[in-house]
Amino acid sequence: MPSLQLFLLFLVADAALKLTPGPDMALTLSRGMTQGFRPAFHSVLGNVAAGFIQVPAVVLGLASVLRAFPSLFMGIKAAGGLYLGYLGVKAIVRCARSAEVSLAARPGDARDAFWQGFTTNLLNPKVLLFMIAFLPQFTAPDNGPVWIQMLVLGITMKILSLPYGSCFAYGASRIRGWVGRNPWFLRMQQGLLGAVMVGLALYVLYSTAETLAA
Repeated sequence: MPSLQLFLLFLVADAALKLTPGPDMALTLSRGMTQGFRPAFHSVLGNVAAGFIQVPAVVLGLASVLRAFPSLFMGIKAAGGLYLGYLGVKAIVRCARSAEVSLAARPGDARDAFWQGFTTNLLNPKVLLFMIAFLPQFTAPDNGPVWIQMLVLGITMKILSLPYGSCFAYGASRIRGWVGRNPWFLRMQQGLLGAVMVGLALYVLYSTAETLAA
């Protein structure tokens, strides 16, 4: 098990990551404002579920594999960038096509939100980078097998995503009524979300291309 001091330091670093605006937070806030708490919460559940792949992959040696084969990591980053671009273009199209975006939740919204949250988190290079680069920093051989410590930290990281994300989802859903009375804000929000997603996608793809060219 990690020492108490290292564990507390890890919690602080993890909180900083979760409070940093990114694709996961943007999608949760968007779902909460447009469709209410339930779809937004399912988006958060998708983020957490991605950990069932991320945590074992990192603990079982993904970090070593990615260090040995940098092109694999570049491929993961590129895939994430393309997916973010796809989400951004969809949001911009929704903004441009309709004068008023509907706030009514559809039966498939929760399921779609879950899988979108799952895919976005799984392909988010920031999450993968954090786990690969930082999890080992909060371990010490004197505290037992390093892989067990990394497993504990990784599971903790994903579990804590649930309360953090739920707060964002609830907060966004609380202003849904105001958004419904001000449809211009909803269109602006969709356009802003799309612009942010496309911007993130371009940054990821540009940094990936720059790294490969170096």
